[in-house]
Formats: sequence, C-alpha cells, structure tokens
Amino acid sequence: MNKLIALIMGILFFCNSNAQFYVEPVIGYQRDLNKGSRLQQINSAINVSWKTGRTFELILQGQRCWPIAYRHSDAAFTTNPALPVSADAIKTISPSALSLLVGQRLKLAGRASNNSLFFTCYLGVSNQQIKVDYSYDKTNYTILNPDKTVKETGFYACGGIEYMRHFKTGRIFAQLLAGGFIHEDINYPNSFSFLVPFSFNVGYSVPISKNKHDKK
Repeated sequence: MNKLIALIMGILFFCNSNAQFYVEPVIGYQRDLNKGSRLQQINSAINVSWKTGRTFELILQGQRCWPIAYRHSDAAFTTNPALPVSADAIKTISPSALSLLVGQRLKLAGRASNNSLFFTCYLGVSNQQIKVDYSYDKTNYTILNPDKTVKETGFYACGGIEYMRHFKTGRIFAQLLAGGFIHEDINYPNSFSFLVPFSFNVGYSVPISKNKHDKK
C-alpha cells in the first residue's frame, strides 16, 4: 500500500499545471471468467484523468464493485432417523470489492478525430470479499465441506480496449476490460475462486480545467 501511495504522489507531482483534467463517473457490469462460475457484479467508479499529451492520459480510479447475489442449492444431511436423510440448503454467494487503482490510456487510433480508440490498463490494490450465507435447518442438518466467506487484500491488474467520443462539453466512453488478483489464492476448498472479471463499463468525462493548447 505504501508503494502505491508513493506512486500516486509521484504522478501528482509530475503532472504539470498545463495538463487537461477530467472527472469521470463510471458504471458497468462484470462477470467472472473462471470456468463454471456464475458470479456477477455491478461496477461503480470515479476517475480523475490527466491528459498529459495528445496520445496519453494518466488515471486515478476509486472503484466499488457491488454484488449480484447468486443462489444455489447444496445438500445437507442428518443422522436423525425421524427426518429425511438429506435436505436442500439454499446457498447465497455475494462477491464485492473496493479498489484504488492507477491507470493509463494510450491512444491507438483517432488522433485527429472525435472518435478515438485506446488501450487502457489499471494496476493497484483491491480488497475483495466473497460472502457465503446458508439457509437450512441448522439444528438437525449438517453440510459436508460447506463453502466459507473469504476476504483478501492484494494487488489487482486489468486492461482492455476503450472507445471514446468527444463533444464540446466533455467525452463519453465505453470499455471492455479483463483482469484479476495478482498471485492471490483461496486456501480453502471452496466451490469458487476470486473473480477474474470481464467487464463492460460506460462513463462520461467532465473537464475541470482547460489547457488552451489542448487538442484531441
């Protein structure tokens, strides 16, 4: 975390006063790419973007990923002869995350156009939690090897393609990104892993300072 803060401070120090600044609210949807997973999230984020040249931008992002609850049935068992041997246990899995990321946009096409294509990537720290709740008769039944809630903080990276449309009063953009934790694993035999999300996001850039020499 200290290294990330030092990196952010370095970026702020080296960004000169002539740069174009934007504030960017972002919203989106993402789905886990792990095999067989059905975990999903809603994204929300705020970016502060520094346009330091015609083809390059630096980004500081705070992101919150909100859970879309996934419900599934596990089997619970009992040794009570007066009850059925097994019963359904309703399992609810809710993945969420809070991240602080540093990113960049590198323009690939559209230098002299209102329509631009960027390679966009982020690196930073993410706190992720996958919460597990069970609903069943816990007095008489037991689940063998139940899933457990996990929580971890670690380095996170993602990247992908971004389309941007320029207007006189701002910019609208859409992203396709894929990413995940760097070297973070769950040390328990859960039926799921930390998410490897593939996300679609849209946002709007609101200029908060204007460089008179700025061009698309």
